[in-house]
Amino acid sequence: MMKRLVLWDVDGTLLSTDGIAANAMRAALRRLVGPEVRIERTSYAGKTDWQIVRESLPSLDEETIQSQLREFIALYIAELTAQRDALVARSTVFAGVVEALRALAKVTYQAPLTGNVAAAARIKLECTGLLSWLDVEAGAYGDDHFDRLALPPIAVARAAQRYQQAFTPAEVVVIGDTPRDIACGRAFGARTVAVATGPFTLSELAAHHPDALLPDLSDTMAVLSAVLG
Repeated sequence: MMKRLVLWDVDGTLLSTDGIAANAMRAALRRLVGPEVRIERTSYAGKTDWQIVRESLPSLDEETIQSQLREFIALYIAELTAQRDALVARSTVFAGVVEALRALAKVTYQAPLTGNVAAAARIKLECTGLLSWLDVEAGAYGDDHFDRLALPPIAVARAAQRYQQAFTPAEVVVIGDTPRDIACGRAFGARTVAVATGPFTLSELAAHHPDALLPDLSDTMAVLSAVLG
């Protein structure tokens, strides 16, 4: 039997870093542009890190931002690495996450689909003990493309190469906590599962019509039903 591919959002769906990562990102932005350039405060929910950089620095043109993206990533990862002990101590894995990952590991492939740049996603998953459950080489990240809607095809192509299995959209499930997660899954034709563990309520998520909607991941059987349909 062909396994499905489950693509997990990270922040707000699996875990919280208690604001550490957001502060590290702002510190990296400040180091990147210096004291004179204005940094706009913007919502991070559901966005790629690339998009967040764009919106945080509206005075810079896209060509400048793109040319400095690698430098920003290096600065951001240095900030996160310096905060590693705090990440381990203060990050939270949400209720039911490990049990859900364990149960789905028996019947699916699992990888991240996240707005985090790849290196940041790995650090967060390492610091919360979740790295072993997700195949980071089969995922897609915020340094692959600025538009989250472009990420599912990237992850699916990587997973197909790693597992020597072609995945149709119907064999892919996208799980996340924001309307952008729902939108990117729907744009690809994947099954979408929304979980209200982030900044959006059940009713707010319901308005975007995911295929399944959960208050959290604490009920493993409900998660399996939501994912497998």
